[in-house]
Amino acid sequence: MGRPKVPLVDREDVVIKALDIIDKDGLEALSLRRLGTELGVTGAALYHHFADKEEILRGVVESVLAREVLPRIPGGTWEEYVLESVLRYRAALLAHPNAAPLMRPRSGWHDFDSIPREYIVTMMLESGVPRRLCYPIMDSMETMAFGAAMLNPRRLPLHERLGLRGEGEQPNLEKVVRATPKAAERLLRLELEALLLGWKTMIANG
Repeated sequence: MGRPKVPLVDREDVVIKALDIIDKDGLEALSLRRLGTELGVTGAALYHHFADKEEILRGVVESVLAREVLPRIPGGTWEEYVLESVLRYRAALLAHPNAAPLMRPRSGWHDFDSIPREYIVTMMLESGVPRRLCYPIMDSMETMAFGAAMLNPRRLPLHERLGLRGEGEQPNLEKVVRATPKAAERLLRLELEALLLGWKTMIANG
């Protein structure tokens, strides 16, 4: 289908409205017809900026992640960048849980994903991280962050997540819960730091 010669709607407005629909009603609720209706244009008008719905979804991902994933850490180490970037990744997932399925790697979407990863990988290589370990390190950290967000999207307290019964019925588990960081982000940070420590030990051992 040919694109209109004059844009009837702004590209950013389309992406914002698409994300709004996804946030409210889920991915399955997004269609070009509904998107056009809510923007006050025909679905055809969207083709001025986007080739198809897939490109709009990609714009949604870029909107959610572009300002979130890569932190600014003057003088930071690769470990700090990896840790903070995956924590921001989790925060983005929690802020837009209905869009979370879009945040996983998708065929043909690699150029956006490569931007923060290229920066971090360059830091890793310059710091002496073996090439064979760079991807496994990032993949394990991102997988843990994605799992943490999806397994507890409502940020339930630890005792609710573990399904603790009445007081005194599981005394050792209760002690463990009391000793564990209560904030979900603090807990995930601890887990990620432990994972990084394991990777650093492997790097040091060659």
